[in-house]
Amino acid sequence: MMRTRTPGDDPLGREYLLQEVIGRGAWAVVRRATCRSGGPDLVAKLLRPQYAGDRYVRDLLLREEAVLRELDHPAIVGLRDLVVESGQIALLMEFVDGPNLRRYVVDRGGRLPAADVGAVGAQVAAALAAAHAHGVVHLDLKPENVLVARGSGRLVVKLGDFGVAALLSEAGGEVSGGTPGYIAPEVLAGRPATTAADVFALGVMLAELATGVRPGAGPAGLPELPGGLRGLVHSCLATDPRDRPSARSVAAHLRTTRPADRPAAGPAVAGSGAGTWLNETRLRRPGGPGPATGTGPATPRGDATGRRRRHRRTVAWAVAALAALATLTGFTVNAAAANKNAAAADKEIAAPTATTAPPAVPAKAATTPPAATKKPDRTRATYAAHLPDGGGTLYLALRDGVAIAYLCDGKRLEAWFRGSAAAGKFRLTGKKGATLQGSFTADRASGEVTVGGESRLFSIPAVDKPSALYRAAAKVRNAEVKGGWIVLPDGRQVGVLQVDGTPQPAPPLDTANGAAVVDGDAISAAPIDIDRGTGF
Repeated sequence: MMRTRTPGDDPLGREYLLQEVIGRGAWAVVRRATCRSGGPDLVAKLLRPQYAGDRYVRDLLLREEAVLRELDHPAIVGLRDLVVESGQIALLMEFVDGPNLRRYVVDRGGRLPAADVGAVGAQVAAALAAAHAHGVVHLDLKPENVLVARGSGRLVVKLGDFGVAALLSEAGGEVSGGTPGYIAPEVLAGRPATTAADVFALGVMLAELATGVRPGAGPAGLPELPGGLRGLVHSCLATDPRDRPSARSVAAHLRTTRPADRPAAGPAVAGSGAGTWLNETRLRRPGGPGPATGTGPATPRGDATGRRRRHRRTVAWAVAALAALATLTGFTVNAAAANKNAAAADKEIAAPTATTAPPAVPAKAATTPPAATKKPDRTRATYAAHLPDGGGTLYLALRDGVAIAYLCDGKRLEAWFRGSAAAGKFRLTGKKGATLQGSFTADRASGEVTVGGESRLFSIPAVDKPSALYRAAAKVRNAEVKGGWIVLPDGRQVGVLQVDGTPQPAPPLDTANGAAVVDGDAISAAPIDIDRGTGF
């Protein structure tokens, strides 16, 4: 039955009516909303004018809407619709009847029993893990963004605002860095936020819920935590993001370990089995099954990395079983050889993006040594990330000694580079004196980029597909169109289009077909592909 508009209702698009204001945040005004055709109440988050009027923000939200809708998890506030009309951008979310976690904790004296902390933490960590598996980083995890559902009979929470802060970060929004006190140290240092930044914020929140005190910087700043939580929180707050567990690991630990209200005994990494768990999580590498804990994207179980991980586990289990069998039967095992094999298998898990051709088998010694020949560099690797302080996004591709790079800010700034890469060094040049030079390893490329007379240092991680670089050149309605797109590991795009020499944000690129629509006409974009050599 159609709902009749009542005095005070404000229309939102064709389907919704806005009701009273129920909250205000740094990037949005929150109002209760109803659907004209009936159904449960919704929450409308209307972006503030400085964001709603930004075409780039609009394009990002439109592009990411499908991804955000896919975050279907019991502990995630679901996105129901996105309305872009009459200068307004509104996210229509599931309505959760209950206070946010901050208010819930304040009403209970400022902290929660350890069992409740574990229940909340397990649900929030599971929500993060589900989002990370889709390549979505929350980037603003805090108690205010966690809602407590009333009337469920148990402590049920839902995490909201997924991905919005990260999208505003990509668009250069001023509130996108997160909330002071919950921001990971690498983000404060200007490095790109990864899934590990969410795990850091989760560690801060767990400590705060258990003690009523937000921890200070470093492990020494941790308050006295209940047993079963201290080792976990200590690991989440590791300075190096690679030392933090994945959100999935945190969820699994909290589901299987019931924290006690008594403080943990011993050093920070000991107590209630946390030490063993910490040792296990520190063996994890970015890019394994489940959400990534470093700079790389989540990796499906069926790909080569997953097979390598299972191979390493098989080797480790086989070594342990052989040692046990030897003890029972009186045989001895060469422990050094076994450890070497296990270490080699573990090293295989962390196989980097950059790969080199296997060395040739040495030939038998000849009577007359052959003349020395210089072997070509066979490195094939890609690196990509946002640069700090609004420096744009940089993509660097290396194939067999040739290097191609693209820098753009998604609005006006862009520069293409081409050059050489060998022996761990690269040097590229572009138009109008632009240069890009530095060094690379299997995991990271670092150096200095100069565009328009301005130089900045950078350090960007190695990335795998679906990250990619595309380039297009076409003629649309007698206008010369040139474009570039960087596709990041989580699927997000950054690009600039030049139309008769005038730069503007690039339209979304359909990576499946390599096409984009410009003024109603489709243009083709070719990938810069290190595997096939396209674009080199």
